[in-house]
Amino acid sequence: MFVTNHVLSGVAIGRALQRKPVTAFFVGMGSHLVLDAVPHWGCEGHGPDREERFLLAARRDGLLGLATMAAATLLVGKPARTATVAAMAGAVLLDLDKPVEHFLGWKPFPAAVRRLHGRVQNESPDGLAKEIAYGVALATVDAACIRR
Repeated sequence: MFVTNHVLSGVAIGRALQRKPVTAFFVGMGSHLVLDAVPHWGCEGHGPDREERFLLAARRDGLLGLATMAAATLLVGKPARTATVAAMAGAVLLDLDKPVEHFLGWKPFPAAVRRLHGRVQNESPDGLAKEIAYGVALATVDAACIRR
C-alpha cells in the first residue's frame, strides 16, 4: 500500500479517537496491516530495474505522504491534532523499514515483525488503479472528518 494511503487512514483514525492519542497510535499501526492485506500495487519481485522502479515510486510516494501529513496536521482542529499525528505515525511506522534499510543498511524491526508484515502483503504490479481508488476514497473520508 502506498504510504500516503496509510497516512490518509491515520487522519480518519486520529479524528475518530481525538481524545485518545495513544490508542490512535496503536489503531494506526493495526490499520497498516489491514490496508496491506487488501489487494494493492507493488513492484514486481524480479527484473534488472526493479530496485530503480521501486525507489522512484517510493520517493514520489514518500514526498506525497509527508506533504499529506503536514497538511492534515494543519487542517485538523486542535482537539484532534495530537491524536491525528499519533495515528498517522502509527499507520506509517511499519514502512519505515524500507528507508532505514536502504539508507542505513540495517533492519529496524525484529524478524517476527518483518515476517508478519511480509505475510499480510497482497501486492501485484497491476494493482495501481485500486491503490489510487483507495487513496481517493480515504481522502474523501478525511475531508468529511476534517470539515466536521
